[in-house]
Amino acid sequence: MSDPVLQLRRAGDRFVSRGEGIESRHTFSFGEHYDPDRIGQGRLMVANEETLLAGRGFDDHPHADAEILTWVLTGSLVHTDSRGHTGVVVPGLAQRMSAGAGIVHAERNDAYHLDPTRPAEPVRFVQMWLRPDVSGGEPSYAQRAVDLSGLATDWVPVASGDRIDAAVDLGAAGCTLWVSVLAPGVRRVLPTGPLAHLQVARGEVDLETVGRLQAGDSVAVTGEAPLGLTGGVEAEVLLWTLAT
Repeated sequence: MSDPVLQLRRAGDRFVSRGEGIESRHTFSFGEHYDPDRIGQGRLMVANEETLLAGRGFDDHPHADAEILTWVLTGSLVHTDSRGHTGVVVPGLAQRMSAGAGIVHAERNDAYHLDPTRPAEPVRFVQMWLRPDVSGGEPSYAQRAVDLSGLATDWVPVASGDRIDAAVDLGAAGCTLWVSVLAPGVRRVLPTGPLAHLQVARGEVDLETVGRLQAGDSVAVTGEAPLGLTGGVEAEVLLWTLAT
């Protein structure tokens, strides 16, 4: 088995968009930010880290032909869409929206209006878009809780186009989002696929052949040779295994 090809992207090298009470950090080309060498990896088109202050968000806007997976790190996010779906997404709740032929949705940090016991605090989340198997399909929505305690013991399949044990399904065959939390000194081997994309959501880890990775750093992997990952400062790591 040949050694994998690794492409490291540091957090400080990401594109950044800012609005009133909104900060978006883009791993790949997005909107007005374009780099022909950074236009996604395999089926993964977008990997954005978003921070919304209380009362801020993205009002109604359209999507089509994308499998959109949202993973909240801190705070809560209110989702509404033109198909009548609503939901409050919090840490440990996987949310998938299949845009299909077209859907309009909004995402706002205002869950404290719905539940006065919720604090009016910033929400931080990672949102990832994948190219679907079939274009122009029927839009759909799913959300399901993930056992957060399981993240501390292994890789947990959060969303997948193939695995029936994943929290939510995806219309993207061969693609799975894995999440794990690594305590200092804990070592795990990355799940493998023809392509993989690793992002450190919080904390610090050491990746075999690369070295120390900090929050916001990402590594694109081509090739299926297993790589070891070791926790430094307690870390939450997101890993996509992707079909070519």
